[in-house]
Amino acid sequence: MICDGFVVCRDNLDEQNCTVTNSTVYTCTQYNSEDNIVVPILNHTRCSVFDLENIRDRVFPYCREYLDQTNCSDTQRIGGYCMINGYVSSVSKYVVCHNYDHHLEANVELCDDNLQNDCISTFTNCILHKHKMCDGNDDCYDNSDEVDDMCNTKSKIARFACVRKFNPNHGYISLPLSWVMDGTFDCMEGEDENSTLWRVCPGEFKKVLLPGDKCQDVYRCPAGDRLNVQFANLCDGVESCGNGAENDVCRIARDFPVIEKVSSFDGSLRDVCRVVKNGNSTSCEVKDFNKPWGGSYVLGVITRKQLILPTTKTKCSHLFGENYLFLSCMDLCLEGEITCPLDSYSNILPYDACPGQYPNRTYTMVNNSFLTFFEFDNGSYHQEIYRCNNSRCVEFKQVCDLTNDCGDMSDEMECKNHMICEDSLRSTKHQFISLSQKCDGIYDCFDLSDECNESCGKEILETWAVKIICWSLGILAMLLNLLSIFRGLATLKECETKTMMTSKSLMILIAFGDLHIGIYLAVLSVYDAIIFGEDFCKNQADWLTGPECMILGIVSTLGSQISLFTMTILSIIRMRGLTQLSLHEPVNKISTLVTFIQGLIIYMSSLFIAAAPLVPALEDYFVQGMYYDHTYSVFIGFPNKDKHIKVLRAYYGQNITDKAVNISDKMSWKEIGDKVDGMFSQDFGTLARSPVHFYGNDGVCLFKYFVRTDDARRSRQPLETVDFNGDPIVWAILALNFCCFIVITFCYIVITYKTKASSERSGQQDNLDRQRNERAIQSMITVIIATDFLCWVPFIIICALHNLEYVDASSWYAPFAMTVLPLNSVINPLVYDRKIFLSALGSLSKLKSYLERSVRRSLAVIVEYFNSDSAPEQEIQMNDLGITRKGASDGNGIDGGAENANESVESSGNEINNNTVNEAL
Repeated sequence: MICDGFVVCRDNLDEQNCTVTNSTVYTCTQYNSEDNIVVPILNHTRCSVFDLENIRDRVFPYCREYLDQTNCSDTQRIGGYCMINGYVSSVSKYVVCHNYDHHLEANVELCDDNLQNDCISTFTNCILHKHKMCDGNDDCYDNSDEVDDMCNTKSKIARFACVRKFNPNHGYISLPLSWVMDGTFDCMEGEDENSTLWRVCPGEFKKVLLPGDKCQDVYRCPAGDRLNVQFANLCDGVESCGNGAENDVCRIARDFPVIEKVSSFDGSLRDVCRVVKNGNSTSCEVKDFNKPWGGSYVLGVITRKQLILPTTKTKCSHLFGENYLFLSCMDLCLEGEITCPLDSYSNILPYDACPGQYPNRTYTMVNNSFLTFFEFDNGSYHQEIYRCNNSRCVEFKQVCDLTNDCGDMSDEMECKNHMICEDSLRSTKHQFISLSQKCDGIYDCFDLSDECNESCGKEILETWAVKIICWSLGILAMLLNLLSIFRGLATLKECETKTMMTSKSLMILIAFGDLHIGIYLAVLSVYDAIIFGEDFCKNQADWLTGPECMILGIVSTLGSQISLFTMTILSIIRMRGLTQLSLHEPVNKISTLVTFIQGLIIYMSSLFIAAAPLVPALEDYFVQGMYYDHTYSVFIGFPNKDKHIKVLRAYYGQNITDKAVNISDKMSWKEIGDKVDGMFSQDFGTLARSPVHFYGNDGVCLFKYFVRTDDARRSRQPLETVDFNGDPIVWAILALNFCCFIVITFCYIVITYKTKASSERSGQQDNLDRQRNERAIQSMITVIIATDFLCWVPFIIICALHNLEYVDASSWYAPFAMTVLPLNSVINPLVYDRKIFLSALGSLSKLKSYLERSVRRSLAVIVEYFNSDSAPEQEIQMNDLGITRKGASDGNGIDGGAENANESVESSGNEINNNTVNEAL
């Protein structure tokens, strides 16, 4: 109206000094002029607007270009300062955050960097310039400008505080770190962009460090707009990237279970009973939902929600969101299990609650006690609002849903349907998981506390029986096989024939292989009982991916294969020795070299089988999963290939800048690793991850003979890709071991037959000593075949049934492999070394005799005690107890029998050594 050609004021002041002359310095186009009249900018028109409706989008300035809103002559009208056309100028407070003129249908840009429009809408929809945020003053009536997340990272260092350009009247204020070195000058003197004042991490995403902080990579938002998420805020349930690019990836990577937070609708009813029934025959009925504080009428309209609810109380710990809230507040949860989240006084909803939220309010009195409000939406009134402790409000469906929707965790802390991961209890952001995720075999907590707690958990050796057997077999295997090796080496030089030297060398090699098994069992027992103990569960990641488990796996497999291969070769040599005429050929250098090469081939073949699964070039065949450093904040536990492929498809499917990315089911681990690296900035080195090696599939670090489609790691999601790469290898090793057993069995059957036939041809079948020798040979052969059969054949059969998915034998693997397979390592030195066997037999006989004498003495003392008044002390009739002492006192009983047995066997052995057939054996 000023200088528009129409007189409004009686004294004509609105049209004075409106002529533009050559001396006029500042001019502009009059705002409402249809003829584009150029008018001078006067002092009393600067930074003065008509805003009669007090609506931000209905501001009417003097100049169409808004030039009158700069260089304010009245300091009370200054909103801030910025560079305009290269010069520092003040800007009117009336145009701050006024970025669009609806009347002119044009953008309003005064500052060279458009800083006056750098505004923020808080979580309660309070709009203000960002320089008003985190300044210690409540510019929003609900204080939302001071509790925003960015205020938590505000620099506390006074010397780095500055005068903000669009908050100049509040003096020096420290800055949120997100404003520092971001390319925008927020401080009047430019301190926020002065690189000499700040420690800034280099790289793709700049980050300013406080003292004690260190540079760290970030999660790249896949939308291509340079957004990123700090690891501390990643997968916290709050979408930071937009379009689900963060939460979708986290849901798949962390294997979040699918939970129903919202009731289904049945007409105007909320059907909660459907979730509770879940296929059961629970009966239902319709009830009104009454909030604890009442309030059901607005302007005479009933606002109570009607719900379809079960008629009996039910278990609520598996429910979430409004389903959990409705049932708990209607007292339909099992008694004593949970309480209603709305019961606390803080959840009374007064009229001024939830400031800045729910603009369409209708107010009403509740029981004549306080004023509340209802939201009018889609033609109806509703009040499904939960009031957080920090004054923020969320909907009922966001309560008890395992997500910190309030920001202060008040919407989750009173709920009884979750578990809090132990490690997160020490932080300001708890990690909530459902109770159904606890002890379900799937890792959901970074510290693995959901599977390692007082209710569940595991040690390397699960039961005391397995622990005792493992210790016993390990010690026995080491002692007996060391003794066998020392005896064999001591007598090896006494061998006069090639056959004897070859047999003795192979028996030493068998003991050497079985010694590996003993060492493996003993070391594993030490780790189980002493090093880890009950702490193994939480530390299992280091064990399953570490070198100790890898070395133990190699040692156990190497020893097992050496023993099995050597027994096979020894069986063949013994069988051939029955028909070889060169049985008595003397030892020479060639025969010694041949024997050494045989042993070397056996050792190298066994080592190849044991070490091949660990060769990096073969990782796609044998690596079963990956373990990531906790800083990733995405992957938990040991995700397999299928999990990785799902995550990569979710991430790169969001990437609008790289449509050429192809996520194939046949990706190698290297390709997967490269794609995972692409999800994060790599400015400070590759983030740590470790493959779960072949022997790390279980805590006992054994060869993985059990293979199924879901063996690598369990998942709640259906498998889309199945990795059968390792199956042929395992089947081949099983087949090879089975063939070895068949060969051993066949050879000793032939040896038995040939020995018996030789005896018949020589006419010595009636010779008692000969019969005794044959029985000894047959007993040895029976023990060899029986132990091999009992140890390996059932194991191979179970492996085959498991791999073909006829049975699930996963829980059998460790106990079976730890207690049955190692028996050969203890029995072999007894079978193949007669003197060790005789020594062991003599020791057992002496032990038995000692125990028998001890029992008799104990019984005698007991009988003497009870019969002291009626029987002479000098004599106790043991026959009354049904016990005979014959042979016990004179040493001719058990002990004497054992010695005679030893002598008999030794004498029999002399005849065997003098016989051609027996020498071959």
